[in-house]
Amino acid sequence: MACDGGFKEKFRHVAIPTRGFGKCPNPESRYRYAKGMCNQQRCTGDEVCVANQDLVIAVDGSGSVRQDGFDILKKFVETLLKRYQTQYWGGEAVKLAIVLFGNGVIMPDGKSVSPAILSSPLTFDMEAIMTTVKGLPFKKGFTNMAQAFSAAETAFIQGSRRGSQSAVMVVTDGKPSFNFMTNEMVEQLDDKAIQRYFLLVNEEDLGSASNKLMKAWASQPWETNLVHVPGGLALLDADMDLWADKALVKFCPNAYSPSDAAFEEASYGYAHIKDGGYCGDALANENMLSDSVEGAEQCAALTAGAGAQSFILGVSFARGKCFKGSMEVNVAQWDEWEANRKNPACPTEWKSSTLFDFYAMKPLSEEK
Repeated sequence: MACDGGFKEKFRHVAIPTRGFGKCPNPESRYRYAKGMCNQQRCTGDEVCVANQDLVIAVDGSGSVRQDGFDILKKFVETLLKRYQTQYWGGEAVKLAIVLFGNGVIMPDGKSVSPAILSSPLTFDMEAIMTTVKGLPFKKGFTNMAQAFSAAETAFIQGSRRGSQSAVMVVTDGKPSFNFMTNEMVEQLDDKAIQRYFLLVNEEDLGSASNKLMKAWASQPWETNLVHVPGGLALLDADMDLWADKALVKFCPNAYSPSDAAFEEASYGYAHIKDGGYCGDALANENMLSDSVEGAEQCAALTAGAGAQSFILGVSFARGKCFKGSMEVNVAQWDEWEANRKNPACPTEWKSSTLFDFYAMKPLSEEK
């Protein structure tokens, strides 16, 4: 979780089985298992998702949610989508698709179940996604969740990106049909490393039979991949922003708070401007400040010492490398970048590079 308290676990596995009278600590003993809290700081409330993620949102339109309930689920999805960014720091962020399930009927062959509907394939067009969600019809069938996972798999085959996290978020009241088929599809998604998130809206206890299934079908550990709205649809409708906050900081692998970032930029004196590229002259060895920095803060300190106004930080295979930039940053340029985080402009031309990100040092007010 990005904030409000997640946890970390450490396991030690048995490398060589015991023989004879040999002994090995139990899996839960302190010698083999440890658990601790992390990211316990309070969420700010303005977090947005800027992750490199391919996300399919599957909306439950089955008869058990009823028309009023389905309208609430759609309204919640619209609220949540406003917090997802398809572009940030000049690069691609979240790619989205919509699946509608709950249209389940038995097909004429008497054996198969009608497929879920891939209402929108994976796309960066947020306006089109919003239009799709608003127009979703209430199907009032039984809950064909297995077909929802199958439709999500189709969306990934057609439009997922290499290197992006593939994930399915199921928004449901948690009353599935055809549990065996659904379990088979969950295992299939698990084999393909597709993350599964559940926004579960019902008045049942998490220990109920159907909710135990949702916990089992969510990616493990389920505690950080499932949000339960215990008061049902009425509680979800009462404060959708609250539940959107909870869902985003659990389900987004890179949740970013603009207000927190602004405070850090004012305190530390630098800002992240662009992913996958840099502005200014080509990289040169004489401009390398270090090949072993631990992060942007160290690189910024070296840049300030070198008297430069921008720096280029290595990522992935170039992690640790820090170059001083040739780009001069005045107050007007800084303000322009501050105002446009999604698609910042370079005064000359961005030089693309998957191994480097670009940062600017905050100018003093008199440097205009």
